[in-house]
Amino acid sequence: MLSSAKKTILALAFFSLFTACSQEKVSLNKFYGADASYFNGLLALRDKDSEAAQKYFFRSAKKGSYWAARKSMKQLCLMGDVQERIKRCSEYLKKYNDDDAKLFVCREFLADKEYARAIESTDDIDLAVCDNNLAVLRLQALDKKKDSRFDKSVYDWFTQRRISDIHYEFYKQNARDELEEIIADASPNGPQLSDFVVNSEFALQFRIAIYRGNYNAAYEMYEQIRALTIEQNAIPITWQLVADMGRACVYGNNEDIKNAKYFEELAASVWKDKRINYYAMIYSGLLYNKNDNYRRRALKQFEAALALAGDEGERDQALWYYLQSCLKISTEEAVAGLQKYAASFSQKDYFDDFFDSLSVLLFSGGKWDLFQKVLDAIKGHSSQATLSKYAYLTARVLQSQTENADADKITEAYKCAAATDPGTYVYYKLLAAKELGYSAGDIDKMFFEPKNLSPLEPEKVSMEQALSARKLLLGYADFGLGECIYDDWKFFFDMDKKIIDLATVERLSDFLRQMANDQNDYYSKSLRMIARSANLDGIQISRKAFELLYPQNFLDYIKASAKEFEVDDYLMFALIRTESFFEPAIQSHAGAIGLTQLMEATASDCAKRLKVQNYNLLDPATNIRFGTYYYSHMKKRLDDSGVLALFAYNAGITVVRRWIRSSKIELNSQGQLWSDMFLETLPFAETRDYGRRVVSAAAMYAWLYDGKNPCDIVNELM
Repeated sequence: MLSSAKKTILALAFFSLFTACSQEKVSLNKFYGADASYFNGLLALRDKDSEAAQKYFFRSAKKGSYWAARKSMKQLCLMGDVQERIKRCSEYLKKYNDDDAKLFVCREFLADKEYARAIESTDDIDLAVCDNNLAVLRLQALDKKKDSRFDKSVYDWFTQRRISDIHYEFYKQNARDELEEIIADASPNGPQLSDFVVNSEFALQFRIAIYRGNYNAAYEMYEQIRALTIEQNAIPITWQLVADMGRACVYGNNEDIKNAKYFEELAASVWKDKRINYYAMIYSGLLYNKNDNYRRRALKQFEAALALAGDEGERDQALWYYLQSCLKISTEEAVAGLQKYAASFSQKDYFDDFFDSLSVLLFSGGKWDLFQKVLDAIKGHSSQATLSKYAYLTARVLQSQTENADADKITEAYKCAAATDPGTYVYYKLLAAKELGYSAGDIDKMFFEPKNLSPLEPEKVSMEQALSARKLLLGYADFGLGECIYDDWKFFFDMDKKIIDLATVERLSDFLRQMANDQNDYYSKSLRMIARSANLDGIQISRKAFELLYPQNFLDYIKASAKEFEVDDYLMFALIRTESFFEPAIQSHAGAIGLTQLMEATASDCAKRLKVQNYNLLDPATNIRFGTYYYSHMKKRLDDSGVLALFAYNAGITVVRRWIRSSKIELNSQGQLWSDMFLETLPFAETRDYGRRVVSAAAMYAWLYDGKNPCDIVNELM
């Protein structure tokens, strides 16, 4: 017998697929029941029929499943006169008393100038952990009511958690400006400024200086912060202030050993909040680590921090610093550190960047024999992506040894790389499959052979709420409310990554892709949804999911440009996917524009060569044509090498030629340079990752849509 939860899941999956084919045969209203009233209410709002919308929302709020009822009640809070809205907000908060509910009603109370209600609704929040936007609303309400708790609340919010963009905006617009006004207005008979306000403002300025990277300015404030918090107890000391004092010393001053000893003493003191001890020890280690003669002392500090760690996150952080410190001593020391501590990793992908740095140093230092030791140390302990990488590189290194090469060990390592489950990060799986000589059938088996996986259960909500969330999102698709899907999916994903199962995400992602065009961002939203969901541990990825992960968006434009410049279209799909995630209007911080992320200067040069006078890089057809031409031009200049052309596209051809010369020295290559090994020696992590992503994506596109063996594509490019 199926449980009611499993029956609901199967019904949702069946209905969503069925209605996509035949809306006329099945009544949406009948299937969704009371929840249908929520979707009909949204459609009524779209048609500007607020009276009908209210009726629908009332019905769903009373009889709908958890999320439809909750969102219907939320809609009702926005309707009616002021008194009705206030009453409904109070009822909503009483029924759903969590941070999201408080954030919503507090925003409405402030809009209606109900400051006392906003304060009352947030009296029980913890400023150290609550939503930052909710904290801002509470502070604004306290400020409007001239509540005496305002100054202390601002201090707590700024010093008990990491500084965010929201803190900085609040600081610029509220706290700092108000303080300057009070100082300006101060007189013997006027408002007086308490010592706490002055001192806490100084602490806020210190934290903001660290947040903005003004470490020299922060270090100038360091002694006074120490005095105010630790020596005079004029303002409360927090672990965040200790961490920022550490950053000021590490990055803003060179008295490393003196400061390291101070933090070591601080860590030895007794503090109520043990995080103060932990971060004091961490920064003692970081300061010792700046001096070559104290690296061993730094290792001891990080090991001491391990003992002080209060949770898995702090333990991973201390281990990461320990391994990075080992790496500064030698690669042998780093491998020894892995052998000692790899089994202690909690969040396995937290260490991926360390492993990336380690592999580069192993190659550049000629320590190829250490790859096998790393692989042996991390099996079962690292992320699947890292395991795949080191298994492949170990096999490749063994294979390069023309004398005494162990064929069985090489094959074993390649099979290990191919058998890993790194989500969408399939580069080393494909390289290993190529070396193993996998056929197209073997590739299908490698990706799609059923795994004995337990269903993912949500961790932070009940299964009832999870099913209601899935039903809500599928309802958006079935009722044609695509504009609601992405934001609500992201809300659920941020709440608990396991609420929405992959089958539901496939349906939603496909729906958004079908709705996408040149003028909206549904292509990129569709891709982001499926990419984040498919990368969760314990996921069985279907062929449909892979097609959504590697979609043929802008198909006509890409095929036309690929044909014009004699470039494989699967390569351009891969390049665009990697560069922009198919978002036509995206612009990078460096100024790269559009789907193929071209700089203005590059585009101008392309336009001259193509004899185009007027152009718009935000136009998909133009952007794709220019980007395809530029890639083909790089390829011709680099001996028709696909992978070198990709690197040149990302970093520039002059830089790539310099890298080739350097890599031949590091790899002792006098003749042809192995492209896969060349990639591993590139000095920039961004470019290494770029190459891996484009090559693997090109192979996947050719496999999914052209029926080609992806191993052949990898072989062509590499």
